[in-house]
Formats: sequence, C-alpha cells, structure tokens
Amino acid sequence: MDRMHRKNLNKDLLSELIVGNTDSNMNSEILNTEEVKSLMYHQWKNPYEIAVRHKPDLKQLFKKIRERTHPENAEKSANTQYLIHEIDELKSRYASLRSKLRISLGIAASIILIITLSTISIISSNKVFQKTYTENITPSGQKSHVILPDGTKAYLNSGSILRYDNLFGKKYRTIELSGEAFFEVRQNEKLPFIIETDDIKVEVVGTKFNIMAYADDDYVETTVTEGKVSVTEIHSQSSLLLSANQKATFHKNSKLLVLTNVNPEPYVSWKENILSFDNENFSNVIKKLERWYDVKIKVTGKDSIDDRFTLTIKTESLREVLELISLTTNINYTVNEDQVTIYYN
Repeated sequence: MDRMHRKNLNKDLLSELIVGNTDSNMNSEILNTEEVKSLMYHQWKNPYEIAVRHKPDLKQLFKKIRERTHPENAEKSANTQYLIHEIDELKSRYASLRSKLRISLGIAASIILIITLSTISIISSNKVFQKTYTENITPSGQKSHVILPDGTKAYLNSGSILRYDNLFGKKYRTIELSGEAFFEVRQNEKLPFIIETDDIKVEVVGTKFNIMAYADDDYVETTVTEGKVSVTEIHSQSSLLLSANQKATFHKNSKLLVLTNVNPEPYVSWKENILSFDNENFSNVIKKLERWYDVKIKVTGKDSIDDRFTLTIKTESLREVLELISLTTNINYTVNEDQVTIYYN
C-alpha cells in the first residue's frame, strides 16, 4: 500500500486490477490518483481531442477485456462489478453535465470511455497498451506553430488539422493531415517521418517541406525546400522522389501524380504571414482568400473565369486586395461582414 500513498499509477497496479489482486479500497485509490484526475480534467477541457464514431457499450468492453485476462472469474469478480458500478456512475454524472452544458452524446461517450480506460489495462503478451490521440486544429483565418513530441516543427495554415497518437516518436512517427502545413522534420533514420492524407502518403527522414491537402481542393501539393521526400499516391501506389525546389501535384480527378521544378518561396511564404499567388487561376485565388480572411466568397456573372493572377499579400485587408484585383480585372464587389460577393462584368 505504500506505493498507493504516492498517488501514482504504474503498470503493476493496473495489471493487478485486471487479474483480481486488488480490493475495493485500492480500486477507489486508483480512481483518485493524479494521473486519472489529470486525464479527466484534460479530457473535460479538451473534449474534441478524442472522437468516437459510435457510442461504446462500456460494460461489454470491460467484460471482454476481463474474460480475456481472467476468464475463470469473469462474472463473479468484485473488480468487474466495482468498475461496472463506476461506469454507471460516470454515465449518470456526465449525462447531467451534458444536459446543462449541451455536450453532444458523442463527446460525452468519449469522456466516459477515456476516463474508464484510464483504470483498465489490456494485457497481451505481458505488455500494457493504451492509445489516445492529439489533434491540433487551426481555425479559418488563423495560423499556428506546433512542436511535435519528437522535436519536429509544424506550421499549420488556416483551416488545418494535424492528428497523431501517443505512440508517436516512440514506435513510429506517423501523423494525419487535413489542410496545409510546413514541416521542419527532426532527423531520425530509425523512425521515418510519415504524413498521411486522404490521397497521398509522404515519407521523410529529416527535411523541410510543405503539404497542401485540403479536402475541398481538386489537388494535393507537396513542395520541398530542403532534403528529399518520397510521395506515394495511396490508390495506385505510384510514387515520386522529390528533391529541393521540386513539387509533386496529385490531381484527384485524373489520379495523376506530376513532378515539376519550382521556386518554393510562393508555396511556403504563408508561414511568414505572406500570401503569394504565382500565375494562379481565379478559382484557386478565391479559395485561398476565403481561408486567409475567414470569409465566404460568391462569384456571379460568369460561369468560367480564365484570368490568372500574380500578387503578394502581406498586411493588406480583404477590401484592399479586392481593390487590387479590380485594377486588372473587370469586377465589382460587396462585403457584408464575412459574406463577400464578387460581380464579374
């Protein structure tokens, strides 16, 4: 019991809890340890870090774990009954809070699940596994800078989401990306750095590069400023090896992966709060302006706009940018808070 007085969890305690070597007093102590309290508080303050697609049947989940680890006493174990009681208490408690604070069923279920799993160890081949996820979300109109657990620096552009699990940097270095990010990858030849999007997988050891992979774009771009990057299209498994000053573009409609030589500066300047367009078509300009200024832009008067634009935006307001565009293109516009209409004459 001396170890319980320190209010810390360890693998031995969790293992004893599963196999039935702890009493109800010790169970209560475990639920009140600093790790569990910290996890409960963190999950309460950051409910969107954990998402579940379906509401879990927590009783069945614990029963299956119990049967696999200690089948002879699965039904009569006092620990089983105790934790099921705690699960019911958590359900009741968070149901009340959910009604007061308008928490969705999915979030409430995820809160219960992560708190419950904090007290349960899944024992397989004498190892204890627990998996949680971290999401870094950058809202539209903003940018953010994240240092990952392995020391890699990630710059997230407007409307981007970066996601990784708690094994990142330990057994592998794999992250998921939706949106745009620039990476300065900490070198580790034993653990390649892998970025997965809906359409491509990018693998590096240590380098600097940019990925633009927004779900509503027709293409995905990977631009390298330093080192080498492998880009693989996940459907056909076709791949390209990129060096500095090269760009791979995956076209979603044609499923083609194309390599071009480029000046990378216009593709990465956004992280320095500079938005650059280099012979960009009007449709792409509109999408980037929407993300940059967090507005919705509607274009009327023309079914297809073929004009292309080269310009750099630093500190200019949206109205100033629209004025600049109107000097070279026959347009008028109105701005009503976050709703913009461009009339193409």
